[in-house]
Amino acid sequence: MSASREKKQRQDLLSQGPTQRQLKEQREAKARKQKIILYSVIGVIVAVAVIALLVWNSGIFQRRVTAATVGGKDVSVSEMQIYYNSVRQSVLSTQQMYAAYGITTVTEPYQAYDFDSELGDKQVYNSETGQTYEEYFEETALESLSQVYALTSAAEAEGYQLSDEGKANVDEAVASLASQATQYGYPNTASFLIAYYGRYATESAYRDVATQQELASEYQTLHQDSLTYTEADYDAYAKENPTDVYSYDYRYVYISGAAASTTDEDGNTVEATEEEKEAAMAEAKEKADALVAGVQAAEGDKSEAFNTLVVDAVGESSSYADPEYNLQDGILGVNITSSLYHDWVTDASRTAGDISSFESSSGYWVVLFEDSYLNNAETVDVRHILIKAELTQDDPDTEEDESADEPTDEQMLSAHDEAERILNEFNALSEDQRTAEAFGELAEEYSDDSRNSDGDLNAAGGLYTYVEEGTMVESFNDWIFDPSRTAGDTGLVENDNAGQYGWHVMYFQGLNGPKWHEVAAEALLSADMESWLEELTESCQAVAADGMSLVH
Repeated sequence: MSASREKKQRQDLLSQGPTQRQLKEQREAKARKQKIILYSVIGVIVAVAVIALLVWNSGIFQRRVTAATVGGKDVSVSEMQIYYNSVRQSVLSTQQMYAAYGITTVTEPYQAYDFDSELGDKQVYNSETGQTYEEYFEETALESLSQVYALTSAAEAEGYQLSDEGKANVDEAVASLASQATQYGYPNTASFLIAYYGRYATESAYRDVATQQELASEYQTLHQDSLTYTEADYDAYAKENPTDVYSYDYRYVYISGAAASTTDEDGNTVEATEEEKEAAMAEAKEKADALVAGVQAAEGDKSEAFNTLVVDAVGESSSYADPEYNLQDGILGVNITSSLYHDWVTDASRTAGDISSFESSSGYWVVLFEDSYLNNAETVDVRHILIKAELTQDDPDTEEDESADEPTDEQMLSAHDEAERILNEFNALSEDQRTAEAFGELAEEYSDDSRNSDGDLNAAGGLYTYVEEGTMVESFNDWIFDPSRTAGDTGLVENDNAGQYGWHVMYFQGLNGPKWHEVAAEALLSADMESWLEELTESCQAVAADGMSLVH
């Protein structure tokens, strides 16, 4: 074949396109390529899904989801869990604490939290409305958030910043998480936070919330301390609320109507029958009625008749048979806590010699009214630091009990020396530094006395306000009510009261008004603070968002 013909044949083949074999090979190659691309894409998708699942399970996304809004600000799930579980723990720990003493803190229609219930927070809290504990905790948490936000916003608007002490308190609270984790057996702080505050709680969220609450507390205290009241304010309150500020003298006795239980021949307790219970209450009523009738019929001093006849009602061995014990002297109306006879005693029409009985669930109270008046006797404010004497403790390695109820002379002397050292530390300050506040700081550092109505006197710098004469132990009372006492006086006072053996470092802060002023001041302050907070929070209502479902 010539060269020209061969060239022409090749051109003809090219013009005809690829052969069937070539087309098959091309299709197979393309298919292989598509499979490679498809498998690669699937691999990428699976990898992304695994990573997304891991990230989701880690809680990173959920923590940042908005659980609530307040004042135009988004509050994350992580932060809201701190608020929610703070409320939850507070409520439940209170119920548990009182339950240990057989006391319930909730009454109808509210239901106590059943810790064994599988429903958990879904169980009913209010049987009338059907509100669950979860809803109650959420509602209360939102209210707390509203108040904190309102206070911090007001503080920032005034340029008020958290104090160094407040910052230190936050640091201390955060640092304590680690020790709490160890105490309760958690491997680290993160796991403790999750167990205590919820799955999405973090240390940074805890710090943020703690800082907000500390700032809110400081600003609230700042405003509260700025409120003052005059004599006219107190008098106006007394005129409108006489039953709270008047003092009352009355005698009382409780006549038990409880039926005694018995034991069988095996020593088992046998509870009284319903008939026995009814008979016991009937007997108590009979005694109460006899006491009331006897006093009413008596000529002359009704108190003397009461103290004579009360023995028939309760027996000579009863504390109520003691005239000093059954006398309630100078009791402020606000402090008469019994709902059975409070209104009767404080009734403005009540006159000396009035007597009545009041049925309780297991007996009868009989109350003899003597007097009511506005007590204008002055009170004093005093600070103290109690240094208790150490008592000898029992050595478990010995057979004899070596514990002591009273300190030795050496132990009392040691307490005296420590009290004297603290007093010298205070007196070593310059004259302008020896203030009530400076003494209070020493009380917070050294005092062994943590008892007051709030349970923590030390936090108040060892301060007792509106102290009435005769209400403290004799040595303490005599020192503070010495006629020569002046503001700023200091000294040492021995305490030989059982359970409080030791020495007091004293600081006399000054005279105060009558005791009823304290009642009026607290009521006025409470009302003013409540109004102020309501006004602040009116425009700062926290509202739950979709993310709230992740909080519980």
